[in-house]
Amino acid sequence: MQHHQAHFLLLGGTEDLGAIADATSRFPVDAYGQVFIEVASLIQVVDLPVPPHVSVTWLQRDLAPGSIAPRGRRAAQALRAWVSEWLPEEAAAVPYVLWIGCAASEEIDELYRELGERLPRLHLHHPHH
Repeated sequence: MQHHQAHFLLLGGTEDLGAIADATSRFPVDAYGQVFIEVASLIQVVDLPVPPHVSVTWLQRDLAPGSIAPRGRRAAQALRAWVSEWLPEEAAAVPYVLWIGCAASEEIDELYRELGERLPRLHLHHPHH
């Protein structure tokens, strides 16, 4: 029987940095996945140590065209794109583990509910649920 390593996604805002840093510090050295963190501006970006096969993307709200994007908007865009690229419509051999922060965002809450309904066996965490 072949072992399939989990694929991690952690997504949050600056309010979630502590929880995200704690989670990534406990990842195995061969962990694979993505971390997306929404920040207001570049000044909030910090060093976040992660294993070699985990990428970290900082989503700056002040880079939105025209003004500062509302809280949760850049994170919601990243989550939609990630789901579109990585999550299969049906159960996959690779287990996916998602931790979704941005608890103050109604847009993220709605996406969380949609994911839970579409893929009920998904290993999914969100502070409101």
